[in-house]
Amino acid sequence: MEEVLRETFQPLELIVLDVSLEHAGHPGITKDSKETHFRIKMISDQFRDQTTVEQHRKVYSVLGPEFKMGLHALEMDLSAPKGV
Repeated sequence: MEEVLRETFQPLELIVLDVSLEHAGHPGITKDSKETHFRIKMISDQFRDQTTVEQHRKVYSVLGPEFKMGLHALEMDLSAPKGV
């Protein structure tokens, strides 16, 4: 996932955290579920002049294959660089 995000968005900052253990016991999450929930913080020029919804849609569109392989949820903090 991190590689796809780096290649697609060329972020100035990217933090990807696996927070799956915080969701243990939720419906659809079994003891065999692994890496299902992630928190992403990303700063990229590609988010400039876009709404939060547009930014999220971009990320969801490039991570579609990850959802088919078991990714269940993302928490996203996305932004464009401040300044210039």
